[in-house]
Amino acid sequence: MDRIGGWSTIAVSAALFLGAAFPLRGRLGPRAIDVMVASGGAGLAVGGLLLLDDVGVASWIVAPLVLAGAGVVHVRVFFAGDGPLRT
Repeated sequence: MDRIGGWSTIAVSAALFLGAAFPLRGRLGPRAIDVMVASGGAGLAVGGLLLLDDVGVASWIVAPLVLAGAGVVHVRVFFAGDGPLRT
C-alpha cells in the first residue's frame, strides 16, 4: 500500500480527466481528448489500486482498461450531440 503515491496519482489523473472533459474539449481534436480521458481513467484505477493491500494481477490489468474505456464512453455520451451537458 502506498498512500502518497495513490493519492497523488488520483489527484493528477482527476485533473487530467476534468481538464479534458471541460476546458480543453473544445480546443483539442477528438483523438487527443480521448487519449487524455482514457489516461485519466486508467490513472484513477491505478491510484485506487495503490491504496489497497493484496491486489491481484488481474486487477492491475482489468481495472485500468475498464476505467479508460468507461471514461471515454462517459465523456462522449454526456458531451456530444444532444447530450445533457453539451456546450
